[in-house]
Amino acid sequence: MDWSRRRLLTAAATGLGAVAGCNATDDPPPSPGLDRRPVDDYEVERVRNTDAVPLFTHGSFPTRTSGSDSSGRPPGSYDHAYVFSEASLDELTFAEVPEAQRLRSFAVDTNFETGSVYLFTTPVGACYEIRIEKITLDSEDDPHGDFCQAFRPADVTCDVDEYDTVGYAIRLPVAREQTSGHGGGMSSSCRRGPSPVAFDAELTPHGSEGE
Repeated sequence: MDWSRRRLLTAAATGLGAVAGCNATDDPPPSPGLDRRPVDDYEVERVRNTDAVPLFTHGSFPTRTSGSDSSGRPPGSYDHAYVFSEASLDELTFAEVPEAQRLRSFAVDTNFETGSVYLFTTPVGACYEIRIEKITLDSEDDPHGDFCQAFRPADVTCDVDEYDTVGYAIRLPVAREQTSGHGGGMSSSCRRGPSPVAFDAELTPHGSEGE
């Protein structure tokens, strides 16, 4: 994509949700009085699949129809899950692509006696990235992930008409024997400035993220 198209994207920043189709969420916003506390010490595995493959799902993958929806967004690849035991991990199916298997390996390597893993995946326009805004726990220690969308660095080669799939595995210092639920949300823009660290799809501690 040439520089003029990148400037056009920047000028259209107010329409990010429509361009990339990532402003939807499966969960309603938290109730105003809901007591949530932030999690600061977590580890992150980030991956990006340039074929827009759904990275994981509950149960088995549905049969995918050819093509995309009217916006060009690939179907069926927004999802989140909470893994707090080997049994809960077995309830998930991971795609047979390296990025999905990296997320699974990260979850498998978790000591469930001391921690758990929040998983998140979503399609994203090839010229955008997904960042973690915050991870919070409710009064019962169930997690909620808040994510946002931002432009990738200007030196990244991308096509505005293409989509990728981004996945996060976030290891939390919280052990659970059971859970009453979890949630996830996506904002069409990030409130904070871009990270100076380029996306390298490697395991990083909280505070060093970037795609």
